Amino acid sequence: MSKRRFFHLHLVSDATGETLVSVARAASAQYVTINAIEHIHSLIRTGAQVEDVARKIEDAPGIVLYTLVDRDTASALESECRR
Repeated sequence: MSKRRFFHLHLVSDATGETLVSVARAASAQYVTINAIEHIHSLIRTGAQVEDVARKIEDAPGIVLYTLVDRDTASALESECRR
């Protein structure tokens, strides 16, 4: 019996994240032998929210995709991911 393979996919948006989720699902569908476990983080607009998301990413490391319009918020998320 083969073991199911998976990866964590963190989707971070400053709005509902619907477009991001659609794009991520289309991309992850290309990998038929590996399943994505989606973690959707929507309405992320403050530094405190970014820190909370970073803790969740640390608990379940994986790929992070984001749509954050505010450059400071996006930079904070990128810094947390690099850390």
